[in-house]
Amino acid sequence: MGGDHGAPVMVAGALMALEQDASLELALVGDADVIHQELAPHTPASIGRVTVVGTESVLEATASPRAMLRQGPGTSLWQALLEVAEGRAAACVSADNTAALMLLGRKILGPLSGIRRPALMSQIPTARGMTGLLDLGANLEVTAEQLFQFALMGSVVQASTHASQPLIGLLNVGHEQSKGHSVVREAHDLLEQSPLNYHGYIEGHDLFAGRVDVAVCDGFAGNLILKASEGLASMLLGTLRSSLQQGWRARLGSLLAGPSLRRALAPLNPDKHNGAPLLGLNGVVVKSHGRSGVLATANAVLEAGREVKKNIPERISEVLLAHPAED
Repeated sequence: MGGDHGAPVMVAGALMALEQDASLELALVGDADVIHQELAPHTPASIGRVTVVGTESVLEATASPRAMLRQGPGTSLWQALLEVAEGRAAACVSADNTAALMLLGRKILGPLSGIRRPALMSQIPTARGMTGLLDLGANLEVTAEQLFQFALMGSVVQASTHASQPLIGLLNVGHEQSKGHSVVREAHDLLEQSPLNYHGYIEGHDLFAGRVDVAVCDGFAGNLILKASEGLASMLLGTLRSSLQQGWRARLGSLLAGPSLRRALAPLNPDKHNGAPLLGLNGVVVKSHGRSGVLATANAVLEAGREVKKNIPERISEVLLAHPAED
């Protein structure tokens, strides 16, 4: 029921994900009448792996933290997280606001033992493949120990897919040892003393050059980077499409080069990378972008399935045992 478009997009995206992954089974949580209405046009074969979990209400996106806790029980987000906490589901996907997902995720699922703060992570397309970026907005203010734990969690995720010994970079305003505020410098010292494969400080251009496998920062910087890069990608793609339709020569060039251009530009489409896992909770929770369309929603659901299959929370717990948080 969350996000800018609500049930119509969420249901369509869920069904698209089912078509792409035959192992998925989905419980759609929210207003049962609305969900059944969205499911009605689809054939029985496409909804055979779908159940509907009806709820009494929907959490308002503008609710304050106090209101979220007071109104939470009985809402669709609360119930979706409860499905995971009580073992009826392996993961929760939501397009609700980040603050609500963070607050209720910590209350209902709880953080993994030793985790100070969960963090949102996304895969950013770079010149050398994909780089994991965290945090993306769950923690606007952080400590050095939290940044260190973000690096640990990001390393676990990337090691499960992208690199056996992920190279970690700490985002800063320069490469020099004296640059940055005290929290970043303290986190740098912690990472240098750890057995993680730590590269050192990186700047914004290093991220998109693919210098590291994991880029670590606070949620304020991470959210700005993510949304600015999505906006830039959308502008570039829109400008290119417009240019290729101006005149017969451009249209002819588009026809000849179209397939190659689409392959080259596909990684820049933000919808392809939607779905940011909220790492550090006792269960898999994936945040879908609030303005996600059908394709982006489907990819968020598929990302949740991958997180479950890779046992990410369990792997993070194992790493935490070797790197307990300092008091």
